[in-house]
Amino acid sequence: MRTLLLIISIAGAYVLLHGWSSGPGLILRASLAGAVIVAGLILWGTGRKASTRCRRMASLKKATLLDYCSLGMIILFIAACFVVFTSTLAQPAQKFAYLIHDSITGVDNNERMSGDHTRDIGDGSTLGQDHAGPWIFKKNLERDLPQQSNIKPTNKPEAFLEITNHHDATSLLDSRIYLSTFAFSQFNGSSWSALPSPRTIQEAPIRFPKIISELPSIPHRIYHAANPTGQNVFTSLQGAVTTDVKTLTKLAESIYLLPDNLDTGNGYDYYATSQPVLLTQLLEKKIIPARADKGELVLPQDMLKRLRKTASHFKKEPDTISQLRALRSYLHKNYTYSLKTTNKSGSSPLENFLYTEKRGYCEHFATAAALLCRALGIPSRIAYGWSGGLFYPAQNMFVFRAKDAHAWTEIKIKGYGWVVFDTTPPDANATSETETAPDNEQAPDPNKALNTDIEKSNQDHDNATAGARVDHKKSLAVLGALCLCLLIFFTLRYINRGQTTPDGRPITHSQPSYLVHFKQTTAALGYPMPLGRTLRQHILKLKTTEIAPKFLDDLLAYHYQMTYADTNKNPALEKQLNQNIRQWKNTYTKKLSSNFLVE
Repeated sequence: MRTLLLIISIAGAYVLLHGWSSGPGLILRASLAGAVIVAGLILWGTGRKASTRCRRMASLKKATLLDYCSLGMIILFIAACFVVFTSTLAQPAQKFAYLIHDSITGVDNNERMSGDHTRDIGDGSTLGQDHAGPWIFKKNLERDLPQQSNIKPTNKPEAFLEITNHHDATSLLDSRIYLSTFAFSQFNGSSWSALPSPRTIQEAPIRFPKIISELPSIPHRIYHAANPTGQNVFTSLQGAVTTDVKTLTKLAESIYLLPDNLDTGNGYDYYATSQPVLLTQLLEKKIIPARADKGELVLPQDMLKRLRKTASHFKKEPDTISQLRALRSYLHKNYTYSLKTTNKSGSSPLENFLYTEKRGYCEHFATAAALLCRALGIPSRIAYGWSGGLFYPAQNMFVFRAKDAHAWTEIKIKGYGWVVFDTTPPDANATSETETAPDNEQAPDPNKALNTDIEKSNQDHDNATAGARVDHKKSLAVLGALCLCLLIFFTLRYINRGQTTPDGRPITHSQPSYLVHFKQTTAALGYPMPLGRTLRQHILKLKTTEIAPKFLDDLLAYHYQMTYADTNKNPALEKQLNQNIRQWKNTYTKKLSSNFLVE
């Protein structure tokens, strides 16, 4: 039981040192952690009997309150040193780790995108971590499918889409809006990534490769917040053709980095033109898959047979459109949309979705559809962004919130390029249709709404990381103060230390009651015991006087046995000695008083 309490105290101290959102400061948490450890050690050391092994390791001196206070101060000092040490070396250590990683992989560290923090996306997740903005992939342009998920949507505005022409805005309501940020075409079984390519700078006028001629172009304006980390990806309606952005950095196909925005409070505001194309627009046409580029037909080897077997159900259909319809129907009928997945089997996220748990959110549906399309011989990829949104007719403005974040499949069709093939079930909990605000309701100002969101996100981030941040100057000052306190404390303790015998017992200890009583009585009778005189010397002195009692030899013998012979205490004998001393005092006090009266 005592060991269990010690383990609990250690776990509690760890939690205190680790900290939590909106928790107390570092110094208070470290102090509490030290107190918890000391309390655990006190409880652990209160056992009546120790085992043979414990006795071998036991201290020669019984621990006192001062010892436990010393231990607490040492733990506090070590905790403060650990915090200062780790917080100081965190950034250099990360840079060193990147240097080693880059030397092995051959990746140039200067080409890394700043801010490696990522967050899982789903219907209702934010596309950024603590700031609005689509930057959910890693520095190496890779995104892992989450093993488990429990996404809780919010209504936080993340992007604004203003359509230049009112007719275009209303026509978009008849189909479905896809605001695209980036797309991945490489899949290794557990994560999506982009095909590596050298970075290239594109300058105005910027045009994106597009081969559609029969579909209308839709000019529009995009607003989204600027991310302080610099991960700002070009965003537009699916099928971008042109933009008025002066320079873009191409990271990979369909992934373009916006120029740095020095005034991050104002966010990004730019124009673009797109020719969005959805499979639903091509249902009456005869389509055939386009030629696949590298990686666009690759299937993970560990699931190759199962994916081809599943796709064989749709291959029986007479044409590509029928196969795609059958595939989407299959996913809708056999799989459940859910923002929460458990993956109790511990299998890969895709295998868990397709063959075990059979539930997931948009990214699971999009991944499954992309790979089943590849098993049918149709080049595919997965795209991320927003869909749905809230439409304000008066301003031709679409507002996309965090809950509108979405992932979908895109397939490459000859003559059309990348076409949206969305297989997420069309219900209120998944891919909800665009909502329309009342005609007289004004859309929120994009810059004001996004700036407010940035300030709130920064404040939330500050609150969430308050326990983890360390002010190095203050920490070093506190550490110096602790060092000084420890130095003074142990110096005073060394000066005032008590001498001990070889077995750990203190040589100077409190005087027994009978000895104190004896000294007080001799002083009252006119024979005080001077400092430096031993008990034997004082008794010899008393024996030369007329007031010497008969029990002096018994007193001396018992006291020397207790002091030098390590004899066990005899309470009965000590009680008798005290009675003798009291009787002696009373007898000679009365005699002295009577002599004083006679004189």
